[in-house]
Amino acid sequence: MQLASLGIRLYKLFESHKRKFIYIPLASYWLLIFVLTSIPGKSLPKVFLGLTDKAKHFGAYLLLSFLLNLALHFQKKYKFLTKKSAISTLLIVSLYGILDEIHQIFIPGRYFELFDFLADVLGAIFGILISHWIIQQNKKIISYNEEL
Repeated sequence: MQLASLGIRLYKLFESHKRKFIYIPLASYWLLIFVLTSIPGKSLPKVFLGLTDKAKHFGAYLLLSFLLNLALHFQKKYKFLTKKSAISTLLIVSLYGILDEIHQIFIPGRYFELFDFLADVLGAIFGILISHWIIQQNKKIISYNEEL
């Protein structure tokens, strides 16, 4: 029950402070991913030592899809994106992942790698699952309150 309570509190926090906790971090983080993937291979900073390249891809796209799924869920302009935020997020992040791998072909010391893309997609799926869980916790409380 404590985990469900955490999900509900996070949902309320994200809902009431979308700009601060979702939109600005999403835009900043997406820009950071683009900048880091544009750095030539030999100039890459040695961050997250000990993690494999695939683990870095997995983690990067997990966070990207987590934020994007929440952003699509909370936005009010396009109802389809709110209702289908998970599949929309997976499509957008997967498209970005493949475009990013293609983009790296043109960066010295970087190259297209299919397994990087697969790690991106797998990370995206897990990010969607985590954000979807938070969204579902709130829906359970709403339906429970409506039954009362």
